This record gives sequence, C-alpha cells and structure tokens, in this order.
Amino acid sequence: MVPQLKRVPVARCDYPSQPRSALDPEHCRQLGFNMRAHGQQVPVIGYSAGDRFVLCDGGRRLQGARLVGLTELLALDLGKEPTHAELLMTQQSIDAHHQALPPVDRAQLFRNMLDTNQWNARQLAESVQVSEAQVSRSLALLKLCPEVQKLVNAGELDPSKAHLIGQEPDPAKQLELARVARGLSRAALTAHLRKHAPATVLGPESTVRLARVKIVLPGNTVVNLTGTELAMADVLRILSDARKEALKAVDAQYDVRTWQRMMADRSRATGD
Repeated sequence: MVPQLKRVPVARCDYPSQPRSALDPEHCRQLGFNMRAHGQQVPVIGYSAGDRFVLCDGGRRLQGARLVGLTELLALDLGKEPTHAELLMTQQSIDAHHQALPPVDRAQLFRNMLDTNQWNARQLAESVQVSEAQVSRSLALLKLCPEVQKLVNAGELDPSKAHLIGQEPDPAKQLELARVARGLSRAALTAHLRKHAPATVLGPESTVRLARVKIVLPGNTVVNLTGTELAMADVLRILSDARKEALKAVDAQYDVRTWQRMMADRSRATGD
C-alpha cells in the first residue's frame, strides 16, 4: 500500500513506541495552541490497526492536540506496521531532521538499533550518517547513573561534561561530579578530574611512578610515554586524551602525519 495523507481522530490515536523518555506538558500545550491557530504544518506518521491509528512519529503533536481539545490530526498512513528496525530507523531520521531527542534518549535509541540489527558502532554510524566518534560519545551517556542522565536530558548538564563524568564508575561519585560540573567549564572539569584521578580511579595506595613508560602491544606496536613521575592514573589520562584527539582527527578526516604535526604545533604553542 502506498502511504497516504489523511485525517485521523485524536481519540483513536496511540503512540506505544514513543522514543522520548518524557514529554514537556507546557511545550506540548504551546504546540497544540500553535496548531489550533495556524494549522498543523507537519503530519504525524503511523499506520492503521483496526479502528485505531498507531503513531510512529508525532507524540508531541498528539499530546498537544489532546491538551487543547483538537479532535483530528493530519497523518501520513504508512499502510502497514513497520518492523522494529524500520521503526527505529524512522525515529532516528525524524530525530536528525526535526527537533532532536534529548541526549540520553538518543543514546538509548542508538543502543536499541545496535541490538536490533546486531550492528557494531561503525555500521550504525554509516547507517545514520554520523561519525563513529559521535556514536561512541552518545552511547557513553548510558554509563551514567539515572540521576545524572536526568540532568543531561533536562539540559542541566552539558553532554560533553557528562561524557567525562561517565569515566567514573561509581554512581555516587558521578552524582557528586555532576554537581561540581555545573559551575565549571569543560576544561576546568577535565582539570578537576585529572587532579583527583589517583584517588578516584586507583586509590591512594598507587604510589609507583616512572619518568618513562614503555607499553608493548600486540603486532609489534610500542607506545612510549615520558613525563614527570607518571603513575597509572596518569597513563590512563594520557591515553584517554590521545584517543579523544585521534577521534577528532578522524572526524576532520586528517591523515596520521597531519595529525601528528598539528599536535606538535599545539604543544609548542601552549608551552607544554
């Protein structure tokens, strides 16, 4: 069946697969008033199931219509129930082209797509046309405790800061770091985490420090680190920072020689 545009009664609409963890009632109400005053500009999307119409997209418009007493919605009827994978892809496409999902909801949508399609991060990135680094950063939000995730979704904690906080496995410490992060820039939060890394990551008993650390990896790969009294926490931080910078270079499509030169130039410029 070819998808067709039609009007459906609000009272017969359901949205069981709503990807948003919460709908802002006031925002939905204002959207409803706008639709009543200016007409519905974007149809909801779904399919008929008996005498019901099941939405795949348009939860805020449906709720807004209910709140202001609209009786009908303009809808695009897909003609059939989409598969779970098709539904997830539809919701992701809507997220990319309309108002974005809250960050943690998007991360959960990505996780569902990975599990449903048995994809890895690279395959998901190719499918939704974002970088693999973006997928990884998004999925990292799922490591946060529920309280911190709520702060991220509410816009009270920047996702880039939350990504840093997610490196701490203890939920109680995550929540404390989230409180601290509100008054800090991302750079200041990074410095705070570095300062407290020995105690929070490894514990005070980790006192062995080296001026040079040689890491031999499989495949005849060697990583050499030099610094002033490097402890394991410092090694973790340095490797983590290097990985982040490498991911940025991949996003920008730099080759390894260009990236190496840029990092050296940056180091000289900052006096490191």
